[in-house]
Amino acid sequence: MATMLRLERQGPLAVLTLDRPPANALNREFFVALCTTLPALRASDVHGVVVTGTGRFFSAGLDLFEILTYQGAEASAFMARFDDGFTGLFALEKPVVAAVNGHAIAGGAVLAATADFRLAAEGDGRIGLTEIQVGVPFPTSALEVVRFSCAGPYLPELLFHGRTYAPEEARVRRLVDDVVPAAELLPRALALAGELAARSLASFAASKRALRADGLARIAAARAGGEDPIWAVWRAPETRAAIEAFAARAIGRRSRP
Repeated sequence: MATMLRLERQGPLAVLTLDRPPANALNREFFVALCTTLPALRASDVHGVVVTGTGRFFSAGLDLFEILTYQGAEASAFMARFDDGFTGLFALEKPVVAAVNGHAIAGGAVLAATADFRLAAEGDGRIGLTEIQVGVPFPTSALEVVRFSCAGPYLPELLFHGRTYAPEEARVRRLVDDVVPAAELLPRALALAGELAARSLASFAASKRALRADGLARIAAARAGGEDPIWAVWRAPETRAAIEAFAARAIGRRSRP
């Protein structure tokens, strides 16, 4: 498995750690690693999963600089693995807890939203769905994950304003479920996953499957023709121009003294 996504075991629990400094940005390598890891997470001796990051970031979302280099079949392969990875983790019939150790932006917030429960560390981390700020639409897989996990009156704000929030503000908006001291984050996430895993896994799986069935059906319907039509919008010249402009602004911010 690629080292940017580490799989470790703590008894019956699996811990997935994103480790791609400086921001744990998501690229083709990440989604290939995630898809490769999913069968191990489905194994009968894994009773629960914790997903976390390293450093100041849970994940900054998609690596737009790298994604801009994908063309043709390479772009199609990335898009397929993106959908497979997010959908597979969202559909995993085991307890999944996200330990959001820092910033979780755009695709990073979507990754956290695939979990059943999301704990965020106290501190200066920002959490939000900034896709509209970039100028890209949500692929159906990502949208259904967010629709399920962030359902409620704040969902239009999250999607259409694209703001980021401090951890407690994110909790109010259902981007996370609880905020805990940073030093307690991973132990609390492991304890929660262990508590859920100690119950009937068959009952847990049945309830989770039923709760997420509608969203998973919409994802499957969007991909019935082989590829979600939303990806055609990502390929459009105006979308690519928007991504390039956003990336240029990001470079400009980095270069300021």
